[in-house]
Amino acid sequence: MPEAAQNNSNGNHGPHFTIDNERLGSQNRVALHLIITDPEVCSELNAHDSEEDRNRYALSALRIGAYALRQASGAIDVHSVRDEVDSMLLSLREVLAEHSSQCTGGISNSLKDYFDPESGKITQRLNSLVKQDGELDGLLNRHLGEDSSTVAKTLALHVGEQSPLFKILSPEQSNGLLATLQEVIELALKTQRDQIVKNFSLDDKDSALSRLLIEVTDANGKLRKGLADDVAEVRNEFSLDNEEGALARLVKRVEKAQEQINDQFSQDNEDSAMSRMARLLETVNGTVKGNLTLDDENSPLSLLRRQLLDVIGQIEKTNTEFHAEIRETVAAMKARKEEKTRSTRHGDDFQDALGNYLEVDARHRGDVCERTTNTVGHIPRSKTGDFVLVMGPESIAAGGSIAIEAKQEQGYNLKSILEEISKARQNRKSEIGIFVLSQKVANEEHDLLARYGNDIVVVWDAEDPTTDVVLDSALSLARALVTRQSVVDKERTADLSKLDKAMQRIAKDATDLGEIIKWAGTITNNGTKIRDKAERLKNDLECQVQHLDEHLERLRTEPTTCV
Repeated sequence: MPEAAQNNSNGNHGPHFTIDNERLGSQNRVALHLIITDPEVCSELNAHDSEEDRNRYALSALRIGAYALRQASGAIDVHSVRDEVDSMLLSLREVLAEHSSQCTGGISNSLKDYFDPESGKITQRLNSLVKQDGELDGLLNRHLGEDSSTVAKTLALHVGEQSPLFKILSPEQSNGLLATLQEVIELALKTQRDQIVKNFSLDDKDSALSRLLIEVTDANGKLRKGLADDVAEVRNEFSLDNEEGALARLVKRVEKAQEQINDQFSQDNEDSAMSRMARLLETVNGTVKGNLTLDDENSPLSLLRRQLLDVIGQIEKTNTEFHAEIRETVAAMKARKEEKTRSTRHGDDFQDALGNYLEVDARHRGDVCERTTNTVGHIPRSKTGDFVLVMGPESIAAGGSIAIEAKQEQGYNLKSILEEISKARQNRKSEIGIFVLSQKVANEEHDLLARYGNDIVVVWDAEDPTTDVVLDSALSLARALVTRQSVVDKERTADLSKLDKAMQRIAKDATDLGEIIKWAGTITNNGTKIRDKAERLKNDLECQVQHLDEHLERLRTEPTTCV
């Protein structure tokens, strides 16, 4: 067989297999006759013992090789196309760049040729038009010049000295408009003058003046006659000879009234008004004497005396009980004060009591109270300013703040107090400062309430409720000052003056309240005076604080007008 001969001739290259080279009926089946001479391929094929395994391995290798060749052929085509496209794009880019450069240069040269500020054609043309003695200047001079222009010649022709209009309006022309108008006016005035002279002439009985004189003469005669009749009638009415006249009737009435008055004021007549009044006065005098005598125990004066004595007795008893209560209260306050002074935490207790009081007051007024005792403020490493009272959103001074410093330590005078509260205001960035000094460490030079510009100094006893009105006054005063600084429109000047008056009254009442504290040392002798004075001042302070709050509330509710 030829295949066997060929296999024998290539036997030194290794084993081989044959496939009949014939087409089968289907397109998916191809018959090949292959002779493998590659040593490596032959070695891989010989590794399979059975012919079926060897054929299957060969088909797999053939399929893999076909796929690899197809992929390699496709990659080569894509790379070729991509290289050609890149080359074309590069050439096109160069051509476009060159064309763009040429176009840009040409446009730039053309624009420069026309619009260059020094040598451009448009610039030169505009200069030739608008420069002095230029084309536009010459054109305007020719048409709008002073003497020989077209407009001047036209005006001279129509309204000049030689124009028909000027000749008509000239006063020197006898047939002009002014001369004709003057003749017409003179003729009309002459006619009117003749007519007026005719109407005011007495020679002509038909004139207006003659008719008026006749009518006035007739009316004067009638008036004189009527006046004479009226005078005669009046004379007759006021004559006493005429018993029916007005004067005679008046005299009769006066005489009758005088007789009636004499009869009423006569004591001889028991029914007269004077007699009745005398009897009434005697009765009233007896009744008054009976009511105002102390000899009769049932008289109103005796009853009033007994009631007054009872009231005075009750007042003395109440006064005695009040003195005893005051003594007990003062003794208890002195004992608490001594005990509190001996305590090592009295300063902290004072701050806590003040903080609780401020928090309650802030909640009541819609404000916010912050405890800043242990918080560093805007001054580095400074904790000055124990409390910060921030105005609530409903206040007209919303966001405004008040720095409050509480002290219960000895050795503070006015200078050190003002320095301390000023530092507290700066540290807490507040508009107003309040320095609350404990009553236990205050001395005679400290007023209960005093204002120094934007700083307020108040003396308060945390254990004495009677001093709460002073602290309330200080808080209201501080809120008023914050509000006063925030109000800038002129329409509320009156409200600000009322605030100032209320603040001055509060300071005065607090000073008077300090006198009460001094009188407390001699409570036995001045008990009544202290009670009356304290009641009046307490009521006045509460009233002033209420007025101050009302003004602040009014400022809060009124609409703001920025000017």
